Amino acid sequence: MENDEESAVEAESADDETEREGERVLSRADGASILREVAEGVEDGTIDIEGEDGFTVPVPDRFELEVEYEVTDDEAEFEVELEWPLEDGEAVSADEERD
Repeated sequence: MENDEESAVEAESADDETEREGERVLSRADGASILREVAEGVEDGTIDIEGEDGFTVPVPDRFELEVEYEVTDDEAEFEVELEWPLEDGEAVSADEERD
């Protein structure tokens, strides 16, 4: 059963952490299209997530990339995470020595 409705959440914790998250069921072709847009944004230095709960993410020249694949009895999950430090609320490149 496909569900094209998007579930988006923005939360702010006590330590001033802001999190935006979106989730929806897509076809492989639609998912690949979104991933291409994200990849182009990484290459250009700005990821733009459009839509009612959209947001823009400035991406520094260097960042840490984590890829994770997890399988349980009833679900598989593939995650791609980009991480970099902030200084005064601005994105800065990750240390070259970070692995």
